[in-house]
Amino acid sequence: MLFLLLLLFVQAPTPQDLFQRGRFADAAALLEKESSRPNRYLLGLCYQQLGELGKAEAVLAALTANEPKWAPGFYALGRVLFAAGKFPDAIRAVETAEKLGEPLARTRRLIGSIEEERGNWTAALDAYEAATDVSEAHSGRASVLFKLGRFPEARAAADRAVKLNPANQEAQRLLGQLATAAVTTGSAVSPVAFERIPLPFVLNHNPTPEKHIVSTMAGGLAVFDYDNDGLLDIFFTNGASLPSLTDKHANRLYKNLGGLQFKDVTAEAGLEGEGFSIGAAAADFDGDGWTDIFVAGAGKNILYRNEKGTFTISPRGIRDEKFAVGGAWLDYDGDGKLDLFVVNYLDWTPAFSKFCGDPSKNLRVYCHPREFPPTANRLYRNLGDGSFSDVSATTGIAGHLGKGMSAAVADVDGDGRPDIFVANDALPNFFFKNTGGKFVESALAAGVAYNDMGKAISSMGSDLRDFDNDGRPDLVFTALVGETFPLFKNTGAGFRDVSYPSGAGALTVRRSGWGVAFADLNNDGWKDLVTANSHVTDTIELTRSEKYKEPSTVLLNAAGKFRLGAELNPPAAYRGLAVADLDGDGRLDLVTSELGGPGVVWKNISERTGHWLEVKAPVGARVRAGNQWQEVTSGGSYGSGSFVPVHFGLGAATEADVEIIAPDGKRTQLGPVKARR
Repeated sequence: MLFLLLLLFVQAPTPQDLFQRGRFADAAALLEKESSRPNRYLLGLCYQQLGELGKAEAVLAALTANEPKWAPGFYALGRVLFAAGKFPDAIRAVETAEKLGEPLARTRRLIGSIEEERGNWTAALDAYEAATDVSEAHSGRASVLFKLGRFPEARAAADRAVKLNPANQEAQRLLGQLATAAVTTGSAVSPVAFERIPLPFVLNHNPTPEKHIVSTMAGGLAVFDYDNDGLLDIFFTNGASLPSLTDKHANRLYKNLGGLQFKDVTAEAGLEGEGFSIGAAAADFDGDGWTDIFVAGAGKNILYRNEKGTFTISPRGIRDEKFAVGGAWLDYDGDGKLDLFVVNYLDWTPAFSKFCGDPSKNLRVYCHPREFPPTANRLYRNLGDGSFSDVSATTGIAGHLGKGMSAAVADVDGDGRPDIFVANDALPNFFFKNTGGKFVESALAAGVAYNDMGKAISSMGSDLRDFDNDGRPDLVFTALVGETFPLFKNTGAGFRDVSYPSGAGALTVRRSGWGVAFADLNNDGWKDLVTANSHVTDTIELTRSEKYKEPSTVLLNAAGKFRLGAELNPPAAYRGLAVADLDGDGRLDLVTSELGGPGVVWKNISERTGHWLEVKAPVGARVRAGNQWQEVTSGGSYGSGSFVPVHFGLGAATEADVEIIAPDGKRTQLGPVKARR
């Protein structure tokens, strides 16, 4: 017996053994009371592997303070600071390690990765090139060149990386992407231009030193004809005081008087609102011919019924949420009545007061979404009597927790039932496939849970619309700088990421976006891509080489390939976005909101535009004009659910064969329809 006990004692695994086996928590438990340099170093690595970056930083910072001449400690600290997003501090730690003798191949490669992550492309290339001739430095350089659209140079760098190490998976992945990547062609595309027309509205998002996250999330809007006079009107959501969520800044409704003249009719329409409003979604949910509106917010959701131009609250069945950012209307069960999908962001309350940032520098930032628990979205069934029933659990929606930023609705697979894409912030996206009154979450199988690198990114606004005229709705969503605004082609058997092959990847990788829409802005028959841009964090320029305020952008579609068409200046913290022909001239205009700034109408003054058609149809209808398809929706973008006619650019054609497929499947053939109507 004594021999067996001694044998067990001798064979007890060491912390090093446990670390090699991936048992990081067990290794850390043994190391926490150890004080030697190797053990403190290994403890820091264990915490890093466990994702406990704060503990890892504290252990390694103390180690480097006690061992100021030990290069590996500073290098490990640099890696942890990089993982924590503290890029300047990370670079300083790695440079110290380099001065103390850490190999240049390691330090320059890590600095290259840090500079690439923060969007400092020139510095990243310099760092990768300064590394010795190792495979990972070449694949890092190839990654930056690929993002910059310098495909031949990227291919050469990736080839070199594979030659040095055939097992370099990053280089192999890049070569696979480069095989299909195409530089945007030089084919002719009509330019676009816009005139900026500010409205007498200011988005009061109530920023405070405490950095309440809801403050940076404001700005949804909607465009719809509230009084049935044939002119499209504009609704803006607005904030409230923080953290109380009282002292409401009124939401605003602007009546279109014609000629892009607008009048504030908020008070008489009854749409001032309550609490901190964030998003809106418009549609005629009761079928009386007057467009109603749902307003989402932090702690307060309101459904308004339009009674011939005056709105009354219809509270039956619609509950308040901690942090709702928008909604989308759809007839999910095919009963002819519009149901409501509510997008919920985080499990947050105003009592949340954690300090996020760098206390030593008194630099406070908006907390990352990882600091908050996820939550479920909600689906309400329209009962037809003005009330709604929460069917989130029975339909399969409530079983999936995320951090929703937008919902885009379309019949993705052509089975006649509307499906729902939900953009999740820093979590895998959702794709709720409609199986006939119930939903199956299928984002991974559909290919839209992650970006092309298999990462969950900061997905924000979204749109489902056919950009390549093959008859199937494609997907785009905005994200943060370095992530691109991923573009997914609907293949009929799922989605395929075509961000870089389409040219959109290189054009968006250095931008951060919120609202987004596919829309034919020059009427050439191809839907362009417009985005409302800005970083999330107003202090980002203090720590990273990125901009907080950005111009919004228009990417022109040249037969499925994108190029930069226009930047909408001045740079601002843009949020909401809607597209509609506000002056009836056949050219689509834009509406944006911006934090602390005015609501803006961007009048389309493009000169060389083609012919056009607009079709009014109910939400969920599919409309064909020639070889183009559009689906009537109310959702997507960011917090901005408009209800407007579907617009078709026809190019040189003076007529188009038009067909409408109603939500119940009934087809209406209109035959050849003359353009410009």
